Order: sequence, then C-alpha cells, then structure tokens
Amino acid sequence: MPLIILGLLVVIGIVIYALLRYGQSEEKDTRTVRERYPHVFEKVNQTIDNMKKGANYTIIDDDDEEAVDDNADNSDEDGHTLHFPDDAEVEKRKRNIH
Repeated sequence: MPLIILGLLVVIGIVIYALLRYGQSEEKDTRTVRERYPHVFEKVNQTIDNMKKGANYTIIDDDDEEAVDDNADNSDEDGHTLHFPDDAEVEKRKRNIH
C-alpha cells in the first residue's frame, strides 16, 4: 500500500511539473503547419500530381511474348513485365529474406 501511494505522488508530481513547464513557455509558434513543414507538403503535392497523371497498364497474357508494358517502372531490360513469383516463400528462402 505505501508503494502505491508513493507511486501516485510521483505521478502527480510529474504532471504538476509538466503543467508548470507548459505554462512558463512563452514562445508560441503562430505559423501554420504548411509554413512549418513545407517539405512534407511538397512531397504530398508531387504525389497527388503523379496520381492525377494516371498509370497506363497493359494486361499481358502468358502466351503473348511480344506485348510491351506502357509503364516502364515495372519492366526489366527486355521490356517485358516483371510478374510476382508463383511461390513467394521459395523466393524469400532463395534470397535469404525473412
């Protein structure tokens, strides 16, 4: 029982100390979030612009070797689409990824 009372006194003391420190802080930052963190909003705007442009995909059959994907980010050197492996666990073990 005395340890519980001691713990409560410590918690109350920490809360009072934090409130006093908060009350003594005179410097208030009146800038908006966009003014304080412009780099974050630039990245968000770039992402939104990229999403508005849209992505062009083509569906490639397994039999169709000549089809080329319009989206160059998802293709290898030959211009063929990189497909997700059939057995991801085998690929993880082969590359020692856990």
